[in-house]
Amino acid sequence: MRSRRFSRSGHEPSLNLAPLVDVVLLLVLFFMVSTTFITPESALPVQLPTAITSKATSQGLPSVAVNAKGQAFWQGRVVDNAALKKGLERALAKDSSGVVVLRADKDSLHGRVTEIMDLIRQAGAKSIVIAVIR
Repeated sequence: MRSRRFSRSGHEPSLNLAPLVDVVLLLVLFFMVSTTFITPESALPVQLPTAITSKATSQGLPSVAVNAKGQAFWQGRVVDNAALKKGLERALAKDSSGVVVLRADKDSLHGRVTEIMDLIRQAGAKSIVIAVIR
């Protein structure tokens, strides 16, 4: 006696995968879009000071962050002064504008911020933009 693999209508049962593929592609698209808003600079623990007269600058400029403890961050990692200077020199060699964004915590020491600004200038920056919250 032969076993029946087919249903009574004579057709083999099948599973339609098109809706599943659509859902998976939508999830991939959602995660791709949502992760582009998180940059290493915005994820750092830095509370920027506020300023009413601030102006918007273009994105994609080299950025250095200084937290309240005085630690310097370059590309999302804590670095010492020598590594910061080397990284800035490489970034400024590729960038013709020569502009560097300094994201200093509002509670960081003035002396440390001045030291970082001096390092940025030594690395070859033409100007320094100080990031604030409007």
